[in-house]
Amino acid sequence: MRKLFFIVFFFLLISNNCHAQIDTEFWFVAPEVNQNHGDRPIYLKFATYNDPTTIVVSQPANANFTPIEFQILANDSYVLDVTAFIDIIENKPSKTVLNYGIKIVSTSDIMVYYEVSPDCNCNPDIFALKGSNALGNSFITPYQSFNNSGSGYYAGFNIVATEDETEVNIVLTQDSEGILAGEEFSVNLDKGQTYSIKVSNNIGNESLSGTTINSNKNISVTIHEDSLSGPYGGCADLVGDQLIPTELLGQEYIAVKGYLYGPDKVYVTAQYNNTIVQIDGNEFATIDALETVEITLANSSVYIQTSEPTYVLHMSGFGCEVGQAILPPLDCTGSYDVSVVRSTSEFFALNILAPAGSENDFYIEGSSLTINANDFSYVPGSNQNWIYAQLDFTNLISTNSAIRVLNSNYRFHMGLIHGGSTSGCRYGYFSDFGEFDSSFTAQTSLCEGDSLDFQGPFIQDAVYSWNGPDGFTSDIQNPVIENITSVNQGEYILEIIVDEVCTSTSSMQIEIIPRPSNFDISEISICDYTYIEDLLLDYSDINIYNSPALSQSLSPNTALTAGVYYITQLNEFGCESINALDVYMSCFPNIPDAFSPNNDGFNDYFNIQNLYNVFIGHKLEIFNRYGSLIFEGDNSNKWYGTTKHSNEKAPVGTYFYKLSLNNIKNDIITGWVYLNY
Repeated sequence: MRKLFFIVFFFLLISNNCHAQIDTEFWFVAPEVNQNHGDRPIYLKFATYNDPTTIVVSQPANANFTPIEFQILANDSYVLDVTAFIDIIENKPSKTVLNYGIKIVSTSDIMVYYEVSPDCNCNPDIFALKGSNALGNSFITPYQSFNNSGSGYYAGFNIVATEDETEVNIVLTQDSEGILAGEEFSVNLDKGQTYSIKVSNNIGNESLSGTTINSNKNISVTIHEDSLSGPYGGCADLVGDQLIPTELLGQEYIAVKGYLYGPDKVYVTAQYNNTIVQIDGNEFATIDALETVEITLANSSVYIQTSEPTYVLHMSGFGCEVGQAILPPLDCTGSYDVSVVRSTSEFFALNILAPAGSENDFYIEGSSLTINANDFSYVPGSNQNWIYAQLDFTNLISTNSAIRVLNSNYRFHMGLIHGGSTSGCRYGYFSDFGEFDSSFTAQTSLCEGDSLDFQGPFIQDAVYSWNGPDGFTSDIQNPVIENITSVNQGEYILEIIVDEVCTSTSSMQIEIIPRPSNFDISEISICDYTYIEDLLLDYSDINIYNSPALSQSLSPNTALTAGVYYITQLNEFGCESINALDVYMSCFPNIPDAFSPNNDGFNDYFNIQNLYNVFIGHKLEIFNRYGSLIFEGDNSNKWYGTTKHSNEKAPVGTYFYKLSLNNIKNDIITGWVYLNY
């Protein structure tokens, strides 16, 4: 049996996608554990990084569960005992929609795992929560096919929905609990609701390996086997893990042997037909979709390559005690910083897997312990691209003390083997399971003259390489192209390189839309256009402003005056052009030298051409021959030959006028006009 306690720390020195199981939101569903073999106490265990955090643990589908909120200091750990809630946490009975899904939200990055640590010291295990890397729409359940479970103990899988109206479609590979193999059945779940299936017998090669689980919305899946019989002495234990979705599977894996009395076992489960499995560079087997092949690991490590993405499940341990873990794919995954706590005086060892060339960059924080280059060996069959180290720290680290392993330049993967040969052994693998993503954002359709702003993902120590039309290149995370034109249209490619070996590429098509160009007037005479509507009649989809701020468009009946106007025009694609229009005075008022206000319909008023409604603010003054002011007029008050005071007709004769245009130049025009009836 196994008895083990450890806490995993991953201190936040770099971005999230370079750390193991680090996130701010986690979903989990706990498996049923047989009480007869010890299913309590149960814990949620947390580790923080460089920032303090507030954590809320809830059951979104369970209105009777009061959310638990607490705070943790930076670079600290916390144990939440949830044994009192075991009846609403363990996902039983099977084939029943329950409200037992757990959601964990934090204000800063944390690591979380679920631990079953029974008082009988007979059936403990840990389930590492993988955050966003555990959520997806497609899963295949991998299981071992070597050992049986104890009598009355069965393998199974558990599902939790993260959104309402989630439809889950399941196809079993074995008949189970009245459900026939090969026949799809559906389960509808709301946010936080759970569902489980367990195999009908305890025979290892009749497990539910290869079962497909697909959903229309994100779910999380947990697998487990209760009281799995060990191959080397009859030890039995609980094993399990939280899966990653098929989209995160890889084609390259390495398993480093543990300390069992005999060989480790590795299980490769195919996603596609005709998947070729190679061992240390040699072809080993070809399997079809949902099939599993068993690999016996007698040597210190095994290098696995597959022609298609696969799940790889590793059974390892110490003595006769076994554990299991989903192995992370090697393709650009891993962590820079991992810390674990030794919880018992039993055997304690770390298996480190890393790219070749990183062996001189490992160190242990706050300890005199060292990890030397000569501790590493090349993984056979990997073309000396990968190295591993088996580090026995049993006599070097005291109980309840932490060991923090870091690499200054390279991401690595780390397995923990901790426990006794017959008292229980725990095997856990810690790595970021999600390959870093080079996807970038930008506005895909822009107008000529806009700025093209690219937002690349932040990845620690990444080398950015941008390429695009018109010879565009850049090596910064977020480049900007100002004042774009048609030559900037086309495909943009971002390549990100990390650790000199991990490369991710993404691309995007950018469309540049021309702005309207049919408004080609730059200047007009005020004598040609009188009102704003005169311009609107000639051009469509335009607005006219008297300020470059474009705050308020002018109404169509606004009279034009001398000055600069700003005209915007919109096309069907939403692109707007801005044109400056200079309205100038190309003509002065045409002033007659005589008029006859006799009401005959001709020359009945002092009709000055190009004055009224052109020089809106003008002022007209009329004086008699003695210099007396007899009339004052403006744009709305024309002179019909009357006097200012009596409104009587002025005598026949010559009158002096003074016309103040009140334009930009403050022009004043004077002269004489003859009045006759």
